[in-house]
Amino acid sequence: MFWKRREPEWVTPPTTPCPDCGGQRVPAESAVEMFLISRRGGRKLTDLLALVCLDCGRVHLYAERLDKVRADT
Repeated sequence: MFWKRREPEWVTPPTTPCPDCGGQRVPAESAVEMFLISRRGGRKLTDLLALVCLDCGRVHLYAERLDKVRADT
């Protein structure tokens, strides 16, 4: 059987206000990789993108490559 090659699914974090306080969120430089563990027991390695709220300081993390997270699920 032939495997269909998937194109990378890059994520663009939303530019919406902070859901906690309504403040402005800005992208933050990060050098973070994380294993995301699915409920089925699989582990997926992906880089993380971060948005930081300038008012309350909350950090929101987003998986950069959804295709890596969705693979084999």
